[in-house]
Amino acid sequence: MQTINVVGAGFSGLATAYFLTKHGFKVRMFEKTDRAGGLIRTIRTSHGLVETAANGLLNSARLEATCADIGVPLSPTRRDGRKRFIFRGRPRQLSLTASDMTMLAFRLATHAISFHPRQFETITAWGKRVIGSGATNYLLSPALGGIYAGDPKRLSASLIFGRAALPDHLKTNRPARGKVRGTVAPPNGMQQLIDGLCVYLENAGVEFIFNYEARLEPNEAAIVCLSARSAAEFLAGVTPELSQALRGVEMLSLATVTCFYPAEAARLKGFGCLFPRDQGFRSRGVLFNDCIFDGRGPAHSETWIFGGALDPDVVNLGDDELAQLIASEREKFYGKHDEVLDLRITRWPNALPHYSIELERILTVLPAPPSNIALVGNYLGQIGLAKILERTAYVAKEFALKLGNSP
Repeated sequence: MQTINVVGAGFSGLATAYFLTKHGFKVRMFEKTDRAGGLIRTIRTSHGLVETAANGLLNSARLEATCADIGVPLSPTRRDGRKRFIFRGRPRQLSLTASDMTMLAFRLATHAISFHPRQFETITAWGKRVIGSGATNYLLSPALGGIYAGDPKRLSASLIFGRAALPDHLKTNRPARGKVRGTVAPPNGMQQLIDGLCVYLENAGVEFIFNYEARLEPNEAAIVCLSARSAAEFLAGVTPELSQALRGVEMLSLATVTCFYPAEAARLKGFGCLFPRDQGFRSRGVLFNDCIFDGRGPAHSETWIFGGALDPDVVNLGDDELAQLIASEREKFYGKHDEVLDLRITRWPNALPHYSIELERILTVLPAPPSNIALVGNYLGQIGLAKILERTAYVAKEFALKLGNSP
């Protein structure tokens, strides 16, 4: 039985190891920290759950099958949590004016043939060309800014809409629709998914090696599940050209602050609200955690998200400064002040790749790794845990076909 090394025990690495075991490989996992899960961690407090990274993931058929196999249940979004708001003077489900809607309808009726983004076209340029300025500024830009934390004037429309001309070695599958649509999460938080994968892998004989900086030995098979910068360092002595290309990937820093308030402070029912840049907020958006999933209380819970390409310095604010900023922005948002019961701050320096046209340029000519190496990560044209899950399954299958382990 051939051994495959998986470098990095975040979600990407754990999922990769899972699919490798399904193809009959022996797996050895290397992780430089003392725990698995990467950015994902769930902290239980007396007021409710705190997610240090994603609070859920888009459901898919593969996610459902994987979670059923490892014994992790999935909870759907609550009915109260299905509404999405964008702030335009006040929180609105429909943030477009009548003239914006008229322009959008006209553009949709007359520009169907131009929906496909052009190579190296930004989201702002694509939006103004296809759906008009109003829909771009008050619908498209805040929505994608909330997901990608990027600058709409630099975000790549081709990458975001899955139309970029990527090389074959970056191929993956499109997620197939699951039985439940939308965002899902384990009942006890995202840590439950990480723990479920770890238990399954341990029972499958996967060897975990923590607090260890892995090195690639000649002809050793490895799947590198690291950030772009860490992957560049790991590959420097093996494939310098690929390593140099990955060093050019711009990374964005984020800060999230989960705040707990008395139950009566929940004045708006929904998934959350996004803030267009001209509305006077430094926050990119706020999530209403206890409205999205059951079991996130007992207190009312909100997560405020800061940083990204347009405000990188905000993550350097001190804890008291962030708390004061949230109090000010929350009072502006609701028109009322509520005393916070507790708050938990998470800072992630260089956490997300900037899905910019510069990244599109890098990926379209990214050198292929040696045949004994594959890459998995959120910088390869697929962002979001559901899409990364598809990439891990694809890479594991390719290794099985290449090495003769395909069932």
